[in-house]
Amino acid sequence: MSNHITFGIVANLDKKIVWQIVPQFLAILQKKGVDAIVADDIYANLPVSDLVRASCEKSKLGARCDIVIAFGGDGTMLATARDVGRSGVPILGVNVGRFGFLAEISIDELYSKIDDLIAGNYEVESRMALEAVLYTAKRKRQYYAFNDVVLDKGGVPRTIFIETYIDDEYLNTYNADGIIVSTPTGSTAYSLSAGGPLLSPDMNSLLITPICPHSLSQRPLAIKEDKVIKIKAWSESGRMLFSADGQKVAVVTTGDIIEVRKSPDPVRLVKCSGKSFYQVLRTKLNWGEDKKL
Repeated sequence: MSNHITFGIVANLDKKIVWQIVPQFLAILQKKGVDAIVADDIYANLPVSDLVRASCEKSKLGARCDIVIAFGGDGTMLATARDVGRSGVPILGVNVGRFGFLAEISIDELYSKIDDLIAGNYEVESRMALEAVLYTAKRKRQYYAFNDVVLDKGGVPRTIFIETYIDDEYLNTYNADGIIVSTPTGSTAYSLSAGGPLLSPDMNSLLITPICPHSLSQRPLAIKEDKVIKIKAWSESGRMLFSADGQKVAVVTTGDIIEVRKSPDPVRLVKCSGKSFYQVLRTKLNWGEDKKL
């Protein structure tokens, strides 16, 4: 007899441990009478054909399951959010990577939480996502990002000039290596490395962080979530790079326009570890440790 819940499974197959733990996890679900649908790449590469109901493209998982479990690190979570985030299906990250800000639990914790997950005993937290539009002379491209969108100078060792507007009001022209627009969730990622502040994920803000600005007065800026950020940039080479969550990259030329706003479709994360955002910060950033000992 099958339980009514259906699990969707995605994984970073570059992590060799995934080749062992995903079949093990699917075998446990099968014994408990729980249906699972895996991403096509898992079905094609791992011995799971007898353990799952079906496979499908990652982008279609959201419409076919009740919860998606992503085995990997933060990169896997970002890719999964891009693939299924708009569907509204909740995502649980299982950390088999390194840093793991987004991955909620470890492998050992997953096994102890299986019955709770099957029973639906978990919380779902909505996190802001971004919607970006790149206008070029020939076309319009749309992007969905969970952490951030970035415009940078590419491979040219010179700064670029980034004209920035908020709701069509001129803000500043940054002379910098690039600019990051991030969600509160993304404040722990590239923006943090570029000197941006940490924002609690429940804050209603967009964060603008210049990358290596050529002026100490050009600082990060947090604005209300309902604002639209418009970016126009130029460089001596005429070519720059735009990326969404570091995974979707496009060439930007002088005269192109980028608009960034809050997406109407948040990413829904499963929360079952009992750890608060502040506990995660202390763990990941080694806060509270006495370095003298």
